[in-house]
Amino acid sequence: MNISNVVEAISKTMEGVNLPANILPPMLLKCISLARTGLSAYKIASKIIQNNKALGIPTEVNPDGSENLINAFTYNVAKEIVEAIKNDATVQAAIPASSLLIEANGGNAGGPIVVTGTNLMDSVANGIIQ
Repeated sequence: MNISNVVEAISKTMEGVNLPANILPPMLLKCISLARTGLSAYKIASKIIQNNKALGIPTEVNPDGSENLINAFTYNVAKEIVEAIKNDATVQAAIPASSLLIEANGGNAGGPIVVTGTNLMDSVANGIIQ
């Protein structure tokens, strides 16, 4: 099997996947995001190495005592992917119209006033992945 066959198989598989992402309520999303630890190349590499071991791919030190280069390669790939996500990726989020509410209090010669409003247009928020 060559790389073209692999790419074609993946492309065909992905064509059939059209499920939208689950939309979480804002409070649940906030709670879940606060509990996340962030990306870790060590954690990713560790899980891949554990999976390699389960598949029968050698993960121990080589018989001659030298470093297992498969493990080193795994960590190197995970580290570069994490660095690319952290340093090169951007996050864009659409904020639907009328989804943000504001309340302002003030006063004038006629007495106190309370103003309630909302955003009129969709907004885009940019952020950094951590």
